[in-house]
Amino acid sequence: MMDLWSGSVFCQNCLPAPLWTGVYRTLTHGGGKTLFYLLIIWTLFVSGNCKYSSDECDWKGAGLSDESSMRSVKNLYLQCTRGRITWRYPSGAIHIALQYSPKGTEFRVCLKPSLTNRGANIYTEVAQQLQLLIADQNSATNLNQEKNSQETHCFHSINGKAAIFIEAMPYILASKLVTEFEYSLDPLVQEVEQDPLSDCRPCNDTELVRAFCSSDFVIKSQMREVAHDKFSKESFIDLGVSHVFRQRDEVFRPAKHSRYSGVVVTPLKCGVRQGEGHFLMTGSIVLGKARLGCAPRFSQFRRIAKEMTERGLNDCDLSAIIMG
Repeated sequence: MMDLWSGSVFCQNCLPAPLWTGVYRTLTHGGGKTLFYLLIIWTLFVSGNCKYSSDECDWKGAGLSDESSMRSVKNLYLQCTRGRITWRYPSGAIHIALQYSPKGTEFRVCLKPSLTNRGANIYTEVAQQLQLLIADQNSATNLNQEKNSQETHCFHSINGKAAIFIEAMPYILASKLVTEFEYSLDPLVQEVEQDPLSDCRPCNDTELVRAFCSSDFVIKSQMREVAHDKFSKESFIDLGVSHVFRQRDEVFRPAKHSRYSGVVVTPLKCGVRQGEGHFLMTGSIVLGKARLGCAPRFSQFRRIAKEMTERGLNDCDLSAIIMG
């Protein structure tokens, strides 16, 4: 039996949402053989006239208020490790197939809705069953449900595949709503194959320069406080930032007592402790969190920057460090 949920036989804007829901429920509860063959015929009929969406990391789209849009299911195929989905005035439904490269790799999917996320329920499919992952905030029945809808939600792939189903809610004023969230894919690696402290070792000179040139954020900062959370297995470092060289998203914001402030996150197992002086901190920004990568003392990196520049081994312009 072909993989119905993978989206391999469905094309964009072709399958009416009520038919999709009916087919899915009938098949998962048995007795759907006749409907299954009808679905194959339907797919063969429309496949020549429909277009599949492209493989992009970020997707922006808009639903329409006409009747055909309210019954349609858009299909997206994403093979990026992170990105953003923005669906303005949602109508109908979107099916998103996720896959990590190389094919067959098991991975974890995490979604973080924006603060203004409204207009749709977001489901994941596990063992051929839809499970509500993030409820539409407009239909939240209590404050706790609304609060939870703004947190990060994660689930694991099955047989190297994961799928998200977004169902627009029937609002009259849907044109004022935006369904928006970030997604992130991380491979599931068995601990026996990985050094448990590989994320904690200091970076060498080459890695430091590469981190400065290519990281999502690069800052000059001082530690103000370090907090450890045993539940999340993370340490949170509160920073006073004197200079922002680069940040992909605005995670370090203007502050009163320092030019900027923000928090970086690192694994609890690394045992980070508060240190004095200025540090050059680099890392990635994933689902709104600044995750710490290389973090040498600023004076140490200035020396390295001078040496690498003199030897012609700098991957980018390091003059801001050398002259700063």
